[in-house]
Amino acid sequence: MGITVVPKKLMNMSVLEAELASLVSRIEFLEERQNLLAKYAVGVKRQVERLIERFNTRPEYSMLENLQDAIIQLCEKLPASSQSQNSAWQQPSNPFISWNEALNADGSYESSNGSKALDTPVQMQESAHRWTKLEEADLEADEEMNYWPERNQEFPLPTRDFLKLYNDQKRNFTGTNLTGVNLRGKFLSYDLNLSQSNLSQANLRQASLSGVNLSRANLQNAELSEAMFWKTNLEEANLKHADLTRATFKETTLEKANLSRANLSGVNLSQQVNLNATNLSDANLSRANLRQSTLIKANLRQANLSQANLLGTNLEGASLEGANLKQAIYNKATIFPTGFDPTQAGALLIAAHVSLRKFDFASADLSDVDLAKANFQGANLYSINLQAADLSEVNLSQSNLTKANLQSAILLQANLSEANLEEANLEGANLTGADLTDANLKYTNFQGANLAAVDLNQANLKSAKIKVDHRTNFSGANLSGVDLVGYNLDRINLSRANLMSANLCGASLESANLSEANLAFADFSGANLSNANLERANLKKAKMSGANLCGAKLKGVILPDGTIHE
Repeated sequence: MGITVVPKKLMNMSVLEAELASLVSRIEFLEERQNLLAKYAVGVKRQVERLIERFNTRPEYSMLENLQDAIIQLCEKLPASSQSQNSAWQQPSNPFISWNEALNADGSYESSNGSKALDTPVQMQESAHRWTKLEEADLEADEEMNYWPERNQEFPLPTRDFLKLYNDQKRNFTGTNLTGVNLRGKFLSYDLNLSQSNLSQANLRQASLSGVNLSRANLQNAELSEAMFWKTNLEEANLKHADLTRATFKETTLEKANLSRANLSGVNLSQQVNLNATNLSDANLSRANLRQSTLIKANLRQANLSQANLLGTNLEGASLEGANLKQAIYNKATIFPTGFDPTQAGALLIAAHVSLRKFDFASADLSDVDLAKANFQGANLYSINLQAADLSEVNLSQSNLTKANLQSAILLQANLSEANLEEANLEGANLTGADLTDANLKYTNFQGANLAAVDLNQANLKSAKIKVDHRTNFSGANLSGVDLVGYNLDRINLSRANLMSANLCGASLESANLSEANLAFADFSGANLSNANLERANLKKAKMSGANLCGAKLKGVILPDGTIHE
């Protein structure tokens, strides 16, 4: 067994790369720790400022001022007689004042103007009691600081502490201050309770929040783009100014939630989402999928609903004053508020026979829609979902259907000439009699598709690399002049197809059905036609050098020299 010798230079490079990666990791850790310490410092600073304020305003200050005034007044009231002076000489000097001598019978001191200056015993007792309470409050504050951030909600719980508690199986964070928490891309447990918690400015981008309780939570200015909400409770949540672009909602309630000025561009709200009485004023819902959603009595004043999908949406009693519905799509199942005219607002009706030439429907969901004989010539249908849609006799010529989903769609006699179908999915689609002349079919998926009598005249499929299988039906299709060099067409149905002058060099057509096909002038050099059915096919002047015809059915076939095989 040979031993591979690694050059010393390469080993040194690997070590350096490892050390560099370790250094970068440590720097990132230090930066995160620095940010955490900065948050702690802000919290501690606020606590110190509050304690200083409480110390400066404590009742002892006013007591000391009153005591000072009382001492001055007592000194003025002392008798100036010689007897008092002699008594003063005879008695030892006492710098302290005797309260028994200074107080009246009722326990108060009467000043020279006759007013009571100080209720000393009572006030002293109350002041002492207050001071004790203040000390207890400070001790409680210290205790809270020791257990912080579990109990002290004035300061946000740092991300690291939240994750530690979460990993320790804690799931109830009701009312917790999680301002600015970073949970980007995290998969959170379905039984997590964040109701009434403060998640303002939190980073929850691409996070999975399925099943999480966020009712009445504060998510103002939160980053929630591309987040997943499945069976999530967001009832009465505050999502004002939140970024929810391209987020997905499924079986989720947003009833009475505040989404004013939120960014919901491209969001999917089509799957049993409750938006009743929701505040969506000034929200950005452009290109949002609101198909079959319920927005009964929702506030959509000044909302941007341009190019939004409103197919089957219930907007009964909703407020749409000043809303932008330019190129939003709706159908006859859409329920608008009484008296609202969607066409006047710029919305487009989606139905059979409509003309929607050159409109932009990129990424729209038009699955299961009846669009028979509609006109989409030159339209932008990039990444559109037309799964199981009825597109019989539809005009899609020169349209952009790149990455479109046409799985199981009905395209009987559809016009797809010069259409761009690159990476489109036509699996199981019925394209009987469709016109695909000059269409771009690069990487198009035709697996299981019915292409009977389809017109692919002069189509260049050499670099297209279309996907076909034994279920693909090309019977009667016009494939004259097509380039299928090296294609795997095993067991495929090409009966009665026109493959005149087609290039099939090196193609595999094992067990393929080529009966009655026109193969004149076609090039089958090096092709595998073993067990293929070529009965009554026309091979006149076809190139067959190196072709494998082992087991092929040749009854009635017209051979390259023009003779008929018996």
